[in-house]
Amino acid sequence: MQPTVDDFRALARSSPWRWTTLHFTRHSEVGEVEAWVRRPGDLLVRTAGGHDEYVSGVPYATSRVMIVATPEGTERVERWPEPEWDPVLRPDGLVAERPEGYAFEHGDPMWENYTWTAMLDPDELSHHVAVDDVRSGIRDGRTTWAARVRAVEGYDPRCGCCPLLWSEISVRAEYAGEEERLATFAAQGYPDAYDVALDVQTGVVVSLSPVGGGRTDLGFSLEIHGADQDLDAVFAGR
Repeated sequence: MQPTVDDFRALARSSPWRWTTLHFTRHSEVGEVEAWVRRPGDLLVRTAGGHDEYVSGVPYATSRVMIVATPEGTERVERWPEPEWDPVLRPDGLVAERPEGYAFEHGDPMWENYTWTAMLDPDELSHHVAVDDVRSGIRDGRTTWAARVRAVEGYDPRCGCCPLLWSEISVRAEYAGEEERLATFAAQGYPDAYDVALDVQTGVVVSLSPVGGGRTDLGFSLEIHGADQDLDAVFAGR
């Protein structure tokens, strides 16, 4: 199948509904880490030195339930209704429309910064980006859809300080009015675009490489070892 721009955008918004567990190794300029994710809210990261870091819960989440103490005892109070979980699907099973507000209230556990979470659920690549040269390929034995992607006005990353597409647009949106900081970033040289590959089974970013620019720390790659495996033994006792 030759994917289209619309296919690439749909895959980018589909990750929350395409996998429940993931085991992978991430390669970047700062080093290599192995990780296991079990949705919702479990992450184990093993560094190259063998150090394990366990993260529980989703970043910046707020509880929907409040426990109130009264003279009669404790009471469980629903603070607001549960959101609509089901997306609007296309005939091919990819997501045409995500539930409103989902990206702000849910997500995968964060490690180091929010680029990690965006890597696992790259919804920010589904809108307010220019997508060109979409193509299908094989990476580590897995089918991927790759494209040349560029942020345009309105680009809305999960976190403005650590977007997938670091660019003049993302920087000006996050640091408007901070002219000294903007000048420093401009001097580093913004990439012209990014080459991005998404794993078709899961929708996660398996490769991100800046095209042009002066920074060498913006790219990374993911080697997926398995998806939807039983990870109970990995997280036992944590």
